[in-house]
This record gives sequence, C-alpha cells and structure tokens, in this order.
Amino acid sequence: MPNKRRKKQPQPKYQALKLLRNRIENSDHINATFFGVTRSTILRWRNPKTMLNQYDADHYAIKLGKHPSEIWTDWFDQPC
Repeated sequence: MPNKRRKKQPQPKYQALKLLRNRIENSDHINATFFGVTRSTILRWRNPKTMLNQYDADHYAIKLGKHPSEIWTDWFDQPC
C-alpha cells in the first residue's frame, strides 16, 4: 500500500517589526541583548518585510511578557 503524504499547509508568518514597536528601548544593541539575538538580527527585523515563523514569534512575544495575540492581532486567525 503506497504511503499517502499529507499536503503541507503554508505556515503562518508574523512581521518582526511589531516586536520592536512593543519595546520602549530603541537601541539596537540593548534590544539584541534583550531578545538574545545579534545586533544584525535586530537591524533585519527593522525591515517591514522580515517575517518570523509562529514558533519564533511566540518565543519572542513571551520574552516581552505578552501573549503573541497581543502583538499580532491576527494570531488566532491563522491556520496552524
């Protein structure tokens, strides 16, 4: 019997810039330390086209002390 593969649905993506908009601090170095990433990652996040997968988005939202739906209002509208 042949194996049937499930068709993969595209994973939701979330705009990284919204994380930085939830921070009072504007220093790239301090934000990099806060999120545990490099400064170049913070610079990349400043590009509105930079997106995060749902797992990274959740991880960084928790670092802010928020539920991801508080940052991305369409969190529950996305397919899992």
